[in-house]
Amino acid sequence: MLYTGRRDVACEQIRKEKMKVLVVSDYRGTVSVRPEAEMFIGLAKAGVQVDILTYPETEYEGIFQKAGMRVMTTHPRTKFDRKESQSLRALLEKEGYHILHLYNSRAIIHGLRAARGLPVKVILYRGYAGHVHWYDPTAYFKYLHPRVDAIICITREIRQSLQRQFWFRKDPTVWITKGHDPNWYDPIQPARLEPFGIPKGAFTVISVANNRPFKDISTLLRAAREVSEKREVYWLLVGNGMDSKANLQILSGSPARDRIVLAGFQPNPLPLMRACQVIINTSTGGEGLNKTLIEGMSLGLAPVVSDIPGNRELVPDADKGEIVAPGDMAGFVQAVTRYLKDRGYRETKAREARSFIRKDMHINVSVRQTMELYRQLLKE
Repeated sequence: MLYTGRRDVACEQIRKEKMKVLVVSDYRGTVSVRPEAEMFIGLAKAGVQVDILTYPETEYEGIFQKAGMRVMTTHPRTKFDRKESQSLRALLEKEGYHILHLYNSRAIIHGLRAARGLPVKVILYRGYAGHVHWYDPTAYFKYLHPRVDAIICITREIRQSLQRQFWFRKDPTVWITKGHDPNWYDPIQPARLEPFGIPKGAFTVISVANNRPFKDISTLLRAAREVSEKREVYWLLVGNGMDSKANLQILSGSPARDRIVLAGFQPNPLPLMRACQVIINTSTGGEGLNKTLIEGMSLGLAPVVSDIPGNRELVPDADKGEIVAPGDMAGFVQAVTRYLKDRGYRETKAREARSFIRKDMHINVSVRQTMELYRQLLKE
């Protein structure tokens, strides 16, 4: 192992006082960062001293403080400012943290520099697969840096893609999913869909995604067009870029055009999701742990997903939803039609999907696994 010079001192200190963790991350939002933030709140409630280094505009500051956590609003603003690295190092030396948990590029670059020669264990976060290669010199500023003690990967695919880059040294990757709690979504009330031209009580399928190539919106639109031309099904597509020329061309001339709504960006899609019956994802790749799928499943929607690694983490088998081969337009048509024709079937899938989030992807699982990782690193 690396950096053994002060290990005995650090272990003795841990035995005398509780574990001290410094988290450097961005908590300026509340919805998108909730799973991560709630995990650290769970660790604090379990007796870990968790200090947060974030931006001044954080909406979570009061929530952290209520949980007994210290919040410092001096998150690095650049990637390579030496003064910011020195400031972070001074904090590590003064407080004697046992764990330094880093979440974004700025945090990682400064954190690795600041931790040089110190006994603190450094943990990184990885939320998507690919784009890290052993032959890329820039990778050694972050994930392949020799000072990294562990990299938390939120899916198996992400971990496997990173493991291939550590053929020359000990593999630091671990798989810990990003947990949720379906109870978080209980207060969400359904939005009125009539302003979008969708009648009250209509069977509605929702997709929440920006129009990127790997999202395969063209297949989604073709499936929507075919289903809606035959049956009274409405589709609500939320996200940037949906009204592109290519997408509009697919819909042009379709008698079902008025039942396929391109809603654009919506700042809070959760009430819209609550008003629908099915959530769909047609991606051909590129997914980590799709947050909108987790939200939809937690809200009680029946999922239809493409059979790709990221989606398989959330819908691992046919008991939890409809699984379709990527690009299989007819398969998506069949899946949605099956839900439409058989309400009992759809509701069973929705219950199983929500139960899977509650049991296998609960935030308490993430808290427990992260605590175990901390303890294992400190034993070493």
